[in-house]
Amino acid sequence: MDKILKGADGKLRSFPEVMYEFYSWDARGFVADFIRGTIDNPPQSFYNLPSDLQEKARELLLVELVSKFCESAEDLAAFGIAFATEFYKDALDPDDVWKKLAEYETGDVVNFYRDIQRRGPDYFANLHGYPPLDLQEDSTRRILFRSCKQLAAYMGEIADFYNDLRELHNAYKHGMRLFFGHLTDERTKEVVPSVAYVDKDANTKAILFPRETVDELFALCSGIGELLRAMLHWHKLRIEITKSGKRIIQSPVFGRSTDVNRQMGELFFPGLFEISEALVSKATAIAARRSEELSKLPRGHVIAIDIDMEEILPFHGPELRTIIWQAMKERPGARLVFRRITPDGRVGPY
Repeated sequence: MDKILKGADGKLRSFPEVMYEFYSWDARGFVADFIRGTIDNPPQSFYNLPSDLQEKARELLLVELVSKFCESAEDLAAFGIAFATEFYKDALDPDDVWKKLAEYETGDVVNFYRDIQRRGPDYFANLHGYPPLDLQEDSTRRILFRSCKQLAAYMGEIADFYNDLRELHNAYKHGMRLFFGHLTDERTKEVVPSVAYVDKDANTKAILFPRETVDELFALCSGIGELLRAMLHWHKLRIEITKSGKRIIQSPVFGRSTDVNRQMGELFFPGLFEISEALVSKATAIAARRSEELSKLPRGHVIAIDIDMEEILPFHGPELRTIIWQAMKERPGARLVFRRITPDGRVGPY
């Protein structure tokens, strides 16, 4: 434990330093691997059970795999939400980013995945920890842009699975509102394991689990862990490079068609102040396109602008703290800029 908590000089390491290096990104994938191994090769004690209990045991393991996937997806969303807060809450330092990680709620995760498929490459560059795409030289920008496009597709796949399975996960966690059996897959006409559950509105639903779904769930559990490892690597790298501004690096980038490590040109990581200025500039341009609408709002009210969706959120008020709280609940993980309506009906600093 001392090796984790203390550096070579014997002094206690900072909390972010420990977390970036020792976070257990592979923990849920390890458990998912064990579950799949048990499904594929049950222990001898399994065969001593009556046949109906054997079936029930298999289906319980499937639900455990669903839970591991949903927990992994929530981990990923929590990091996405936490890292995004650096840019609109007065530049959170690394300690505050990790504190934010402990504060998310399930509703924040649902909203995060609700919006993820509407966001573009610049958003995913920030999510992953890459530097701003438009500040990089052409060859490096192409590598990172392609990686962000693939990350967007992968996150969309995670979002689809999470939205389909989270109610089943909740029914398993809260009240054991589950029933096990088999149903016919209308697509393949095969009889496959299924789990019926009672959702939060007391409706009964059922989900089929053909073999390909089980394999994909396992792959996602492992893949999310690997993605978290890469994100932590890049965000830690970003903190280190920001101090010097630029560095030539060879580092892994996300993507199924990319090399494990890519030699890139000189990467430029601007400081948080420079990033904030760039986002404010984008927000001002978005507001200018909506000037007629904004001119009708009460003078002195604060608005929230989603940079990536280029939208002004549908609420406003005189208190900055209130609008920040509302925006964080409505758009967790978004890159937001807050502006105040000026006496002439334009926008200015809050």
